[in-house]
Amino acid sequence: MPTETNELLAEVTQLPVQPGAAMRLLWMLEDPRTSASDLGRLIESDPALSAQVIRLANTAFYGLSGKVSSAWRAVTVLGLSTVRAIATTAAFDLFSGSGRPVPEHFWPHSLTSAAAAAALARRVGVQPNDAFSAGLLHDIGAALMFRRAPERADAVMTRIAADPDADALDLERREMGTDHAEVGSAVLTLMRFPTEMVEAIALHHAALDELPTQLARVVAAADALSMTIVDDPSERGVPLADALALLDIPASAAETLQAEVARDQENLTGFLTV
Repeated sequence: MPTETNELLAEVTQLPVQPGAAMRLLWMLEDPRTSASDLGRLIESDPALSAQVIRLANTAFYGLSGKVSSAWRAVTVLGLSTVRAIATTAAFDLFSGSGRPVPEHFWPHSLTSAAAAAALARRVGVQPNDAFSAGLLHDIGAALMFRRAPERADAVMTRIAADPDADALDLERREMGTDHAEVGSAVLTLMRFPTEMVEAIALHHAALDELPTQLARVVAAADALSMTIVDDPSERGVPLADALALLDIPASAAETLQAEVARDQENLTGFLTV
């Protein structure tokens, strides 16, 4: 890998010098002796992180709207995989209102992909919480490049706007020497996520016959399904029918899935309310 690319990856994935509650939470999640109450106490030490976790647990997606009032209870509702995903986005300050914001379509697409991944996972025997987390994080690399390498990210967006049929990943590689899937997998590796999830993020734009695990196939299909519900001009997905076929889900199920995911996405929108 060229030195310039290594330097860009290091810059884009750099963590804060002073680790906050989100980073400490990620460390605690690696300890199997940590309890939900331990995690809850740490989360509640950071009002912003606590609000994010509790807000997600209170969305209609989890069926407990307004009933979750403590961080430890939110942990039990969400599951450790989802809490880890939220902590990762918080550690990289992707909820912050300061500085350059994330791309306009980042959170709507990520939440819809998370809902789609969970819906698909329930049909093919993959753990829904893991799939939800992978869907939520699959484009974290794009958000980090946008915030931390703004001039080059803007150059990519300008090229995409000028040629909507261009391959967005190819444009990223030409401008930056890397792409958002590679950056995302580097982030998850840094955060010590399971190898299967790192691989799913790294390959979510790969050819379908190159996807080695069921989770990777679910994430790719979720990305494609999300793009039929939420428009994101920077995204290019595989045909939905082809992605579903790889999971042995008939194309005739697409309409039902779209309705289910659109409903779940609507039920998750409270998470974005500040």
